[in-house]
Amino acid sequence: MRTPLIILIMAVAAICSTSVAQRRITPVNPTPTGTRHEAANGKDQTGSEPALPPSVIHYHSPDGKVILIDTVAGTEYVDSAALEEAGKTKGRIYPLMHAVTVGVNIWDPLMRCFGQHYGLADAWVELSLHNWIKPVFEFGLGAADNTPSDGNFTYHSPAAPYFKIGANYNFLYNSNPAYQFLAGLRYGFSSFKYDIQNATVAPGYWDEPTTFNIPRQTSTVGYGEFMIGLKVQIYKNISMGWNLKYHFIFHESKAKYGQPWYIPGYGSRGSAITGAFSIMYTLPLNQKSIPAVDNQVTE
Repeated sequence: MRTPLIILIMAVAAICSTSVAQRRITPVNPTPTGTRHEAANGKDQTGSEPALPPSVIHYHSPDGKVILIDTVAGTEYVDSAALEEAGKTKGRIYPLMHAVTVGVNIWDPLMRCFGQHYGLADAWVELSLHNWIKPVFEFGLGAADNTPSDGNFTYHSPAAPYFKIGANYNFLYNSNPAYQFLAGLRYGFSSFKYDIQNATVAPGYWDEPTTFNIPRQTSTVGYGEFMIGLKVQIYKNISMGWNLKYHFIFHESKAKYGQPWYIPGYGSRGSAITGAFSIMYTLPLNQKSIPAVDNQVTE
């Protein structure tokens, strides 16, 4: 009687032992369906961003990456969404005092070689803030000496200074500073003299032609300027740039003998659109803190 009882007890113990062992070694699926691991390539099988299972925890590595660890399966992988965010550049990557640029506009001297009868030259200085906002101050000289081909007079305005102050906006502020796409606003001001010489009046029936001069008078003009332009580095710190400008008059002094035909820094009154071509030299500031820029994504 004892022998069958002992055999029965041993059989029950063996069954319990086998059950416990099986629970301990039952394998766990290392890649649960719908985890972030599948999202590394974009979406899960349903086409939407999958939810993380409760067994996945976040861990920040020393290099700033977000690592996801499945505490059940022991699987480790990188959070693809965090990598995507890390690839974006936030804020301004260049220092506040980034660079100073000095430029000379040679557009008017070039145009005078092709028959333009006004304009001399100008120079400007620009301070680059974060390679983003660029305050500008410009100084130049303008003059005019024009006899229209179909006219009967000569318009003369001796060399007079003009000043402009404003700022440019660089749309590529988190990109390589060697290439810039700019838009800007200026306020220009000039006080200058002008007169009309050798004006001829057609004769009457018996009279000879009459020639006269309009006395020299002074005009003061304030005007606005909107520009768009490109800047391209050509050699080390030397660049060249092209601007297209649109002018509009804010205020103007009254004139006894008619308004001036030419305004220094503005151009001829009959054309509100002009151009500029500049040669520039850029002096970097805080050069050590400028990051290496490859293909940055601006946010």
